[in-house]
Amino acid sequence: MEQQDQSMKEGRLTLVLALATLIAAFGSSFQYGYNVAAVNSPAMYMRQFYNETYQDRTGEIMEDFPLTLLWSLTVSMFPFGGFIGSLLVGPLVNKFGRKGALLFNNIFSIVPAILMGCSKVAKSFELIIISRLLVGICAGLSSNVVPMYLGELAPKNLRGALGVVPQLFITVGILVAQIFGLRNLLANEDGEFRASRDHPYPFTTTLGLSADWPLLTGGCAWGAHPFLSP
Repeated sequence: MEQQDQSMKEGRLTLVLALATLIAAFGSSFQYGYNVAAVNSPAMYMRQFYNETYQDRTGEIMEDFPLTLLWSLTVSMFPFGGFIGSLLVGPLVNKFGRKGALLFNNIFSIVPAILMGCSKVAKSFELIIISRLLVGICAGLSSNVVPMYLGELAPKNLRGALGVVPQLFITVGILVAQIFGLRNLLANEDGEFRASRDHPYPFTTTLGLSADWPLLTGGCAWGAHPFLSP
């Protein structure tokens, strides 16, 4: 009898719970992993963009040390933003709740995606630096709030299994960023797929879209979710 009562008290993985877990992890943890690796592949082209922008403004070529320092600042803005985001977890969770904090966190995902995507058109590398800071805040918030949200949403016997889903989506985000960062896909300068043995002639992407590094780095909002299941 006791075993039957215990089995009746154990929760089950329902469709709503599974969707809530996947949406929360994809909308937050996936972006964390994606932005960790998104700037690695197009680094050469982005550094060239920094130099060209500086040359258009001043008429001089940027030296190696200032360029390296500027690029280091760009990369380091992500973990610094994560530090700020982790400090905002408590106030935002207390004010908006777990679900509300995740919805509010979409601001720090969509806004930097737009800024990164427009940085090349606007000829402003400052937009990239600011975007890395904002998306770091997004990562800092999501890495803390998502486990809290799933821990309260899941039954006691499923908390361990659902608790590893955010970590899984972080690695999936890194993998997707590395795949999209291939030179044959998005990590190039002229918006064309590179020629290969199987495809000797380069061709543009479907619908004529330019597949260059702003599209790769601006993809940090792909996982932004409009809602979460209660």
